[in-house]
Amino acid sequence: VTAIMATLALVFLTGAMHEDGIADCADGFGGGIDRQRKLEIMRDSRIGTYGVIALVLCLALRIVLLSQASIDGSMAVMLIVMAVTSRATMPIVMHVLEPARSDGLGKGAGHPNLSIVAGGLVIALVLVLILAGPLVVLAIAIAMIFAVALVGWIAKCQIGGHTGDVLGTTQIVSELLVGIALIAVIQAA
Repeated sequence: VTAIMATLALVFLTGAMHEDGIADCADGFGGGIDRQRKLEIMRDSRIGTYGVIALVLCLALRIVLLSQASIDGSMAVMLIVMAVTSRATMPIVMHVLEPARSDGLGKGAGHPNLSIVAGGLVIALVLVLILAGPLVVLAIAIAMIFAVALVGWIAKCQIGGHTGDVLGTTQIVSELLVGIALIAVIQAA
């Protein structure tokens, strides 16, 4: 129940913005034939089968991870670590990839310079170090790199860059991979 309530709180706090992004990306990338059609589907406010499946699986995985952390007594740490590190990955995608559209949230978010990107990463990883220790920092950094590389590569191949939906997907995928890494380290210890 605690994990479900924590997930509900996260969704309400963000207005489900990142969840909308992963659903839109799943629909666009899964249902579009070409770049233009993928972008059209992503901009459509309706949700399709790919989006529903992605959303349900991501929410379920978040709940499972938080439930496991609750058993270990580390749910508060997990919530903070997942929130901070997953948001530190979005500027990396914004820095590395060009916007896929000439308008929209992704374009409007700008192109952060390397010092901004590095500053966000340092703050996130120092917080992880303080809350969870050096071994966790290494595992989380690897999870963050993998999430950015995976989402960035897929977005580049599918639509040639990033959009606001891709940034939301980056946040969700990073959050889940960071949660998996954190649980793995806790259970290995």
